[in-house]
Amino acid sequence: MPTRPSLSRRALLGAGVRGGAAVALAATGAGLLSGQAAAASGPLADQDLALARLAAAAELLSIEFYSRAADSGRFAGGELKALKRALFNEQEHLAAVSGILAGAGQTPPAADDFDFAFPDGSFDSEAAVARLGVTLETAAVGIYVGAAAAFGPADLRGAAASIAASEAQHLGWHSSLAVGRPIGISFPAPLDRAAASTALAPYLG
Repeated sequence: MPTRPSLSRRALLGAGVRGGAAVALAATGAGLLSGQAAAASGPLADQDLALARLAAAAELLSIEFYSRAADSGRFAGGELKALKRALFNEQEHLAAVSGILAGAGQTPPAADDFDFAFPDGSFDSEAAVARLGVTLETAAVGIYVGAAAAFGPADLRGAAASIAASEAQHLGWHSSLAVGRPIGISFPAPLDRAAASTALAPYLG
C-alpha cells in the first residue's frame, strides 16, 4: 500500500510526478465516474499525472465548499437538495481522478494536505454562496475543459469531458442564483496547469 509523502501545496497543484506508470481505468467516462475498474490505459506522462493531481485538489476544494454551504443553514428544500447532489457529484469526481493517481502507483492528495480558506462572509447568505460557487465552478469547468484537450490517453480525455459537463451544470445553478442567468457563454475557456493553479491557490493554503 503506498505511503503518503510530504507534499507542499505547490507540489499538489503544479508539479509533475516522475515515472509514467500504467494505470487501471474504466474504458468510458461513465464507467470511470462509477468507480469501475477496467483494462490499463498504458503509461502516463508526467503531465497526465500532474493534471490528475490538480483536478483532485480542485475536487477537494469543491467538496469542502459544498459541505460548508450545505451546513450553513442558508438553504432549504430543493436548493439544499441541489447542494447535496452537487456534493455527491464532486465526491464521485474525486474518486475518479484519485483513481488515476492510485492506479499509477501515486498517493492521491487528501483534504488534510490543505488548509482551505474562503473569503469572509462566503457562507453568510445564499447570494454569497452562489457568487463563490460561480467563481469556483468557473475554475472547475476550465480545468476539465483544459484536461480534455491535454490528457494523453483517450479515455482520460473522455472522462475529463464528462466531468466538465457535470461541473457546467453546477455553474449554471450557481449563476441562476447569483445573477438569474443559468445559461452561460457558448465556449467556456480552458485553463492550463499554470492558470488553474493560480485560480485555486487563494483557497488552498
